[in-house]
Amino acid sequence: MFNPRFGIIGAALVAAAIWGDAAVPAQTPAIPTRVMVRVVSQDAKILSDHVGGARVIIRDARTGKILAQGIQKGGSGDTNRIMIEPRKRGTPVYDTPGAAGFLATLMLTRPTVVEVVAEGPLGYPQAIQRASKTLLLVPGKDVLGDGIVLTLHGFIVTLEAPSDEAEAHVGEPLLIRATVRMM
Repeated sequence: MFNPRFGIIGAALVAAAIWGDAAVPAQTPAIPTRVMVRVVSQDAKILSDHVGGARVIIRDARTGKILAQGIQKGGSGDTNRIMIEPRKRGTPVYDTPGAAGFLATLMLTRPTVVEVVAEGPLGYPQAIQRASKTLLLVPGKDVLGDGIVLTLHGFIVTLEAPSDEAEAHVGEPLLIRATVRMM
């Protein structure tokens, strides 16, 4: 039953999301839709070029088709804004000059449920973590500013000692030294 408060456009969006391509005429033009993705470390800053950034893939959740992919590039963001200042709803946290992100322009013909996947830090293969998020994108409705934020958990752990050449002897103490830091 049609609810006038929901509107014709809302009903069309729901129909397109539920029935996929069957709800969209074949001649529907593709509409550019810009999407910003930011990959951050849990309780820390943005994964920057300094740690190799992060790989981002945006795919159609229904078909698995990759719509965009690339590497997040840029700086780690504004330390005060991310780590110190209290956060107010609606105020950008990560969208500052030079802050790392991956900006994609998707050509959408219908509302599309997408899966956004991020892996990083790429500069430290032993520490790579993965996160994903699923959401509905609407043609022409850009997702900018802080964008879609994916959070990676963990630390960058680099083994310093023993070296690969060190010989282990049963029953003897073994010195292990590592560098541990936030992503």
